[in-house]
Amino acid sequence: MEFKNKDIEGKYLERVENIKRLIDAPVDDAKYLWDETARLYAVKIEQIKRVLSGDTLSKDSSEAINLAKELKNFLERCSSPEFQIALVGTIKAGKSTLINALLNYELASTRATPETAALTKFKRSDVNFVQISFYSEDEWNALWASANNSKSKENIFLEEYNAHNANNEKAKWLGSKEQKVECDDLEKLKDEIGKWTPSKSACHYFVKEVLVGLKDINLPDGVVLVDTPGLDDVVEFRSNITREYIDRADAVFVCSKHDAFTGNTMKTLTSVLDRAHDNIEKVYMIVTQIDTINNPKKTWENDLQKEWVKYLKGESKYRSEDLAKRNLIPVSAYLYTMLHEYQEGRLKEEDDRYFDLSAALLKLRVRENQLNDHFDELITFTNIKFLENKLNTEIIAKRKDIQMQGINADYKSCLNNISAFVDKERKEKENLIATSKQGIESIRMERDKAMAEYKEAQSEKRKLDNMVKALKDATTKRIEEVLASIHA
Repeated sequence: MEFKNKDIEGKYLERVENIKRLIDAPVDDAKYLWDETARLYAVKIEQIKRVLSGDTLSKDSSEAINLAKELKNFLERCSSPEFQIALVGTIKAGKSTLINALLNYELASTRATPETAALTKFKRSDVNFVQISFYSEDEWNALWASANNSKSKENIFLEEYNAHNANNEKAKWLGSKEQKVECDDLEKLKDEIGKWTPSKSACHYFVKEVLVGLKDINLPDGVVLVDTPGLDDVVEFRSNITREYIDRADAVFVCSKHDAFTGNTMKTLTSVLDRAHDNIEKVYMIVTQIDTINNPKKTWENDLQKEWVKYLKGESKYRSEDLAKRNLIPVSAYLYTMLHEYQEGRLKEEDDRYFDLSAALLKLRVRENQLNDHFDELITFTNIKFLENKLNTEIIAKRKDIQMQGINADYKSCLNNISAFVDKERKEKENLIATSKQGIESIRMERDKAMAEYKEAQSEKRKLDNMVKALKDATTKRIEEVLASIHA
C-alpha cells in the first residue's frame, strides 16, 4: 500500500506490527488439551479475540458486546471435557423434580415457591460434596440493577431481599472465594444444598453457582446435569444466566407443564433450537406433571400428544413430525419419586405425600389396595425409565460426537460473526473516510470559490477605481478649462 503522507504510513506499519505480535504471541492452551480439535479452535479464537480487543474497534457497540459474549462462551465450552445436560424452562416447570427422579435422590429443592435461584450442577464424584461460587462485585451490581428495574414483578425480589435482611449477609459472601463442603451422608448433603440454592435462603442472593458431587449415582464420569433458574425469573439477570448457559450446554431438556404448549414454552423451545444449529436432535421437549391430568393415559394418547406434535413439527421447531414425536417425552417425576418412597417403606399414611399419591392413583383409575398389583405399570407410566434409556443410548453413549458437533458448529458461527463484525467495522471506517474526504473537498471548493469571488471583486474594484479616477481627472480638467476661460 502506498502512502503520500509518511506519518500516516508509519502509523499504519506500526499497527500492522502490533497485530502480528498479538497473533504470534503464545496462547496458554493447557485447559484445551483434552481434545486436539477443540485446542486448535480455541487457540485461533484466542488470537482473534486479542486483535478484536484493540482500541480501533467499536467495543461499546451492541454487536461488539454480543460477539465478545459469544467468543467467551465458545472458549468456556472448549475448556472443559465435561458433557453438560441442561434442564431449562419457566419457573415451576418441574425441572428440579425431574432431576431428583433421574438422580434417584431428592436433593434439588421442589417447594411450592420458585426455588432454583442459582445454577446448580450435579455430577458423579468419589465423595459427596457441595461447592459454592459467589458473585463478584461487578456481577452483583449488574444483578442489582436488573432487580431495580421498573417492572412491577421485579419488586418482589426487592421485597423479599429486604424481608430476609439479606443486606446483612452481603459483605460476608459477595466476592468470596469458592467454598467446598464434604458431607458424610445424603441428609447432610441435602441440608447443605438447601442452605445455598432455595430462593427463601438469605445468602442465596450472592450465590452464582453450586456444584454437587455425588457418590453412587447413575451418571458416568464427566456427565453433568444442570438445574437452571427459570427463564421467567423475577430478575432478568438470572434468566439471562440460563439463556447464556443454553449456548454452552451439549444437550438440553426443555421442561414444560402438560398444558403449556403455547406462549413462553414455544418461545423457549424456538430459542434453544436456534442455538442448536444443525444438531436439533440433542434438544428434547419434556412434558411434565402428566399425572395431574384427569385420566392421563387416555387424555395424553387421544388428545394432548397430537396437540403438542402439531405445535412442535413446524419450521421454527423440529421441522419434522417424526422428530417432534421422537423428542417429545411426557413424564411424571413426582409420581415416580412417591412410588419409590412407597416401595422402600418411607411413605407413611400421615404424610402429605401419601395423600398426593392417593390423588394421583385415582386419576389413573387405580385404587390404593391395587397399588402393588399395578406398581410396575405405574412406574412405566411415569416414563422416567424411558427417559433414562433415551439419556443413556441417544445422548450419553454419543456424548463425544455430540460435543464435537456442537464445538464445530459454534466455531463456524464465531468465524461468521467475526467476519460480519469486521466487515461492518471496515465499511463504517471507509464511509467515515469517504465522508471526511467529501468534507475536505467541499471546504476546498468553497474556499476556491470564495477566492475566485474575492479576486473578481478585487478586479471589479480596480476597474471602478480607475473609472472614478478617470472621471475625477476629466472633471478636474474641465473645471480648469472653465476657470481659464473666465479669466481670459
